Amino acid sequence: MKIITWNVNGLRTLDNFRQHISLLDPDILCLQETKISRAQLDNELAKCCDFYSFFNYPLKKQGQAGVATYVKKAYCPHFVDLLADNLDSDQEGRVIASYHKKSDGKILVIVNGYVPCAYPGDGEKYEKKIKFLENLKAHVSKLIEENNDVVLAGDLNVKTRIIDSAEAFENRHNSKFIAEWHSSPDKIIFNSFLDDHLVDCLRYLYPNKPECYTCWNAGLNGRINNYGTRIDYILLSKSSKTLIKSCSIMSDITGSDHCPFSTEIDFSVLPSPTVPPECTIFYPELRGKQTSLSSMFSKRKAEMMIEKKSTQLVSHPGKKQKTNSGLGATQKQCTQTKLMFSAKCSKVQKPQALPNHKRKASSPPNTATPSSAVSVKSLLRGLPAPPVCSGHQLKSSLKTVTKEGPNFGKRFYCCSLPIGPSSSKSSRCNFFQWLDK
Repeated sequence: MKIITWNVNGLRTLDNFRQHISLLDPDILCLQETKISRAQLDNELAKCCDFYSFFNYPLKKQGQAGVATYVKKAYCPHFVDLLADNLDSDQEGRVIASYHKKSDGKILVIVNGYVPCAYPGDGEKYEKKIKFLENLKAHVSKLIEENNDVVLAGDLNVKTRIIDSAEAFENRHNSKFIAEWHSSPDKIIFNSFLDDHLVDCLRYLYPNKPECYTCWNAGLNGRINNYGTRIDYILLSKSSKTLIKSCSIMSDITGSDHCPFSTEIDFSVLPSPTVPPECTIFYPELRGKQTSLSSMFSKRKAEMMIEKKSTQLVSHPGKKQKTNSGLGATQKQCTQTKLMFSAKCSKVQKPQALPNHKRKASSPPNTATPSSAVSVKSLLRGLPAPPVCSGHQLKSSLKTVTKEGPNFGKRFYCCSLPIGPSSSKSSRCNFFQWLDK
């Protein structure tokens, strides 16, 4: 069985999704951060090749989170659980679990999860992440204790080992950095996952292989120098670890700030004779009655606008209707507007000059101050030429602070090269300069 996990960072932004799924050739495809609602789903995305698809949508915050699992028809699950009540109390569409019957009689549960992204110091956001991880661990532990085989796949948003983060690896000799790294609660919870019930498939086969990154900072072009992190995992119940055959990080596949991660496990499953009702093939809006919910709502909106315009044109009994129309009416309206404007202007009194003894000597009448003249000239000239960075003597890039805080919206210059190891000359230097004082 070939299982692939991929944070797509917006399913609708992928060009030719069917071509992607054909190229990946998975048996089970777990997608995270689909950022799609049911109203936006169409047949192009829902019905791909020989796959059944199952979606969990964000209900409160549209355009965020969301997960989807695509299952090859030969591996059709017997049951699908969205786990909304148990794990995803905020209804952000972060979990799907598919239940498959193995040929040996045991149940295989594939959990597709997307853990919230937050860091220590993020306050309530980080608390929600910790709660989600604790609930996820409790649920997976219960499944394993019930003698099920479990696969946990997805963007788990946790960097556990120093070797799985380019930044941490560069700071591996910084004792303070390492101490803070290992003491964060999300890492402690995640490591307890691995200690108690699960095995990290990649590290089982390649325990010390460096630079196995699956996510890069797109704003800093981290992918060019492979300066990233590994936060996308496929974890397997320890009792089945000897069945892991291969792992592959497909960093050549673009379209997201993450890349697909693939694992082959020697599982044999029996397909269900009936498709679970959560499957998209049962969506009435995708069965030919209408193309999609969004198009249905758009059509109704257009009809309502037409009805509204028609109502405005219908004469009401007992009311005298205006007969002006066409070019004549337009010209008459323009004339009336000019007359009204002239009348208003005639009522405005001209400002009277102040007596000489009340004028300020530094600000003569009708003369702009030097500071305002300078600001106008600077606006007309546009932005100054970007400074060169101190490390490479290259023109720097202008960026804007997008993180909420006291500096939000402020602009700054930084090195234009992509982020990478500090020892590499092709990596970004530490040059920084504010544009806005």
